[in-house]
Amino acid sequence: MCTYLLDYGFKVAHTAYSETAFDQADVVADTPVFVDYASLYSRYPGAKFVYLERPLVDWVLSIRRLLKSMRKQWVRDSTVFEDDIKRCFQAVFPSFDRKTDFSDDYLQACYAKHQSAVLGFFADRPEQLLRLSLTQADAGQGLLLFCGGGGDEEVARSHERLPHVNKGRRITYWDTIAHHNKIPSNV
Repeated sequence: MCTYLLDYGFKVAHTAYSETAFDQADVVADTPVFVDYASLYSRYPGAKFVYLERPLVDWVLSIRRLLKSMRKQWVRDSTVFEDDIKRCFQAVFPSFDRKTDFSDDYLQACYAKHQSAVLGFFADRPEQLLRLSLTQADAGQGLLLFCGGGGDEEVARSHERLPHVNKGRRITYWDTIAHHNKIPSNV
């Protein structure tokens, strides 16, 4: 989603850990948005939010791999992670730092609780939340229209699928991107 929006002229911060990053970006994704959506809504009442969805079985496999990798690094040296990353992951994944196993039941319960909280928060403001699956054929167009970007030509071109670039072990793919619309997390 982030790489896609860069090419349509949006200033994008994949993560934002400073006031300046939030203020400079048109789009902020991932940490801390997935936890701080309510306070961000209060701070930016006109903001729009995108809830990315994917098949639960795929999400469970992906998040388990990420959590196991993060936990190994965390145990070795918890200062590797930004304080916001620690806070956000512990909010969604209770006892994350002490768990040695991330069972399907545990992860599905975390997913369901988080999804319920997000959807409940936006229940009376549906115009500010787009539920989007990366696998939808028209996901790019839906995203672009929701974000208010692009003219007729760009919207027509936006029928392409959204790229899913952080698959498998490519979770740091964003770091490799050089783009004039990319906003650093700690700017």
